[in-house]
Amino acid sequence: GAAPRGHALRRDGARPGDAIYVSGRLGGSALGLATMRGKAWRRHLRPEPRLALGRLAARLHATAAMDLSDGLSLDLRRLCLASRLSAEIAPPPVYRGASLEQALHGGEDYELLFTAPASVRVPVEFEGVPLTQIGTMRKGPAGAVLLNGAPLEPLGYDHFRFL
Repeated sequence: GAAPRGHALRRDGARPGDAIYVSGRLGGSALGLATMRGKAWRRHLRPEPRLALGRLAARLHATAAMDLSDGLSLDLRRLCLASRLSAEIAPPPVYRGASLEQALHGGEDYELLFTAPASVRVPVEFEGVPLTQIGTMRKGPAGAVLLNGAPLEPLGYDHFRFL
C-alpha cells in the first residue's frame, strides 16, 4: 500500500500521557488455533483487518497505530520501542472462551492497537466493534510494558527469533 507523505499513521508517534486503545476482544485467534473449532477457529482462518477503524483513528488524531498480528505483549513493546516510551496497561478485553494468556500473547487477531491524546474522545465502539482503553504511554525505559504494575514479558510471535 501507499499513503501520501506525512499522512501515514505509524507506530513511532506516541507521546507520554497518550491513552492506549485496542479494538475488539483479544485471544480469539489463539483460541481457534488451540481448539480448531467454532467461531474462534473461523476467526483464526479468516481474520478481518480493521481498515475502516484505521481511518477513524486517523480522524481522531491518533498518534500511533498498528495491527495486533503477533500478540499484544510483543506488538505493544514494538510500538513503545518505536516511540521511545514505556506503557502501563490493565488486562485487555478477552475473547469469550480465551484465556488472558491467549489475549496477551496470541497472535493473528488483527485488531487495532492505537494511541491517542488523553483529551480525545474515542467512541466505545465503531461499527459494532468495541474500543477499549487499556492503558497509558509513559516516559521510561523504551519498550518496557507494565501489566497491573508488573513487567509484561513480550511473548508473542517473533518472526526473527530463530535467525
